[in-house]
Amino acid sequence: MKITAAQIAERYASMTDEELQSLDPGKLTPEAATLRAEELARRGAVESPAMEEERARRERETEKRLARSVARRRLAVALAVAALLTELALPRVVELPRAATGALVAAFCVLAIYVWRRRA
Repeated sequence: MKITAAQIAERYASMTDEELQSLDPGKLTPEAATLRAEELARRGAVESPAMEEERARRERETEKRLARSVARRRLAVALAVAALLTELALPRVVELPRAATGALVAAFCVLAIYVWRRRA
């Protein structure tokens, strides 16, 4: 079912000023963002510079949090790969006691899980 511009405009008209201002235009389709701006202008309730700055600050924080999360996930995957290489390739290159190899694999796995699950 396709939503029409008229349906979006009707929905925006039924919202309060606060509800309408709380919609992030960056997360709306271009048409919906335009309709939001038109409805705010029709009401004379344009966004203040402080509101725009607060929205931009929240977006920057979200982007930073996402970047840290991606970096953590990549590190966790690298640790898991290190565990696999320790188990599969290291015994062919270096002669270590089986217990030492197992301990290294366990340490890499524990670190990978810790990094993966850690909160930002």
